[in-house]
Amino acid sequence: MNSLDLHIIQQLSSRNSGQESDALQVLRRQCFAPIIQQICSNNGTVQDAKDIYQDVIINLVEKIRTGNFILTGTLRAYNCEVARRLWLKRLRKTGRISRLKDCTQQFQDESDTLQSILTQEQNKALHLQIDALLGKEKQVLRLFYFEKKKMTEIAQIMNLGSPQVAKNLKCKAMKKLKDKFRQ
Repeated sequence: MNSLDLHIIQQLSSRNSGQESDALQVLRRQCFAPIIQQICSNNGTVQDAKDIYQDVIINLVEKIRTGNFILTGTLRAYNCEVARRLWLKRLRKTGRISRLKDCTQQFQDESDTLQSILTQEQNKALHLQIDALLGKEKQVLRLFYFEKKKMTEIAQIMNLGSPQVAKNLKCKAMKKLKDKFRQ
């Protein structure tokens, strides 16, 4: 999630009419044109697109305010996907369905790229935290998670005496990692 999306979500959840209005204007600039294009290119009119856009925004605000909103990509991609699904539902209901052109691919690609960047950043942070651990703690985590060794193998490799000692060492290392990430 980018900082603009986070800011918009905060504004919409604040229930301050001025902030809410600003957030809705930004959302309109981001999402309205792609939604119109999507609906008009799939047997719809501009009025249909306006109706769907309004439903999308109502859906978004309700989810944010009830705490049921989870964003994994961008708000633009999320809103365009909701619009696509609402339009598909309306087409099915009215019997006007045709094969929808998937113009949301661009938004999905954008979302996938962002997720990939986040995953890379998280992996870098994780590796840095693992490298900061003591020798045996670092070694047990690398053997278990990266080399996919079993506890019995880890105990033998590290001369620990038993798999239970390896498990205890892994648990201790994981606790330290969790504590570092919470800071």
